[in-house]
Amino acid sequence: MLAVVLVVIFLSLMRATDSIKNTTECPNGCKCDLIYDDSHLTVDCVGYSLPVEQLSREMDLFLSDDHIVESLTYLSIISTPLTRFPAPVCKLLNLQWLYLNWNRLTELPDNCLTMLTKLVEFSAEHNKVVGLQDGLFDGLQDLTTLDLSFNSIKFIGLRVFSNVSDLTSLRSVNLKFNNLTSLEPWWYYRCILGTESSPVTILLKANYITNFTNKLQFHFRRGMKVPLWLPRP
Repeated sequence: MLAVVLVVIFLSLMRATDSIKNTTECPNGCKCDLIYDDSHLTVDCVGYSLPVEQLSREMDLFLSDDHIVESLTYLSIISTPLTRFPAPVCKLLNLQWLYLNWNRLTELPDNCLTMLTKLVEFSAEHNKVVGLQDGLFDGLQDLTTLDLSFNSIKFIGLRVFSNVSDLTSLRSVNLKFNNLTSLEPWWYYRCILGTESSPVTILLKANYITNFTNKLQFHFRRGMKVPLWLPRP
C-alpha cells in the first residue's frame, strides 16, 4: 500500500514539474534565444503554422515567467501572426529595448507602454497598427527612438507628440509608409527639443499627406524657439 502511495505522489510531482516547465518553454514553432545573463530575449516565429490563439497563449505563459520578468532588458518578438499585443510585456519593467517587428498587431494598448519607463528604443515596424491614441507614450522620458514605419496608421491623437514636457529624449520618429492624410503641428514640439549635437529626425515618406491641419490651435509667435530641423520626406 505504501508503495502505491509513493508512486501516486511521484507521478503528481512529475505532473506539477511538467506544468511549471511548460509555462517557461518557448512557444511551439518558434525559436527563442536568451543570452547575456538572460537579459536579452529574441523570439522568432518565421514560418509559424499553428493556430494563432495557441501562439498567443503560449507566448503569454512564456513571458510571464518570474525569471524573465525580472531579468529582461531587451525583447524582440518577430515574424509572428500575432494580432494582439502580448499583455505580459506590460510587466517587463526593466525593458530598455523593445522590438515587435514583422507581426500583425492592429493596435498598441492603453496603459501599457507607459509602464515601461526605462524604454530607450521601441519599434513595431511592419505591422498593421491603424492609429496612435492619446496617452500611448506618456512618461517615456528616456525614449530616444520610435519606429512605426510600414503600418496602416491613419490618425495620431493630438496629445501623442505635442506635449513639450514629455518624451524629452525622443530624437527619431519614423512614420514612413503609413496612411496619414494630414499633419498637425506636433512636429514643432518635437523639433524644438533638438540641438546641433542631438538633432531630431521625423520621417514621413510614403504617406498620403495632402494638407496641414491645426486642431491643436498652434500659433507661432515672434520670440518662440525656431526648430533647427523640420519634418523631411
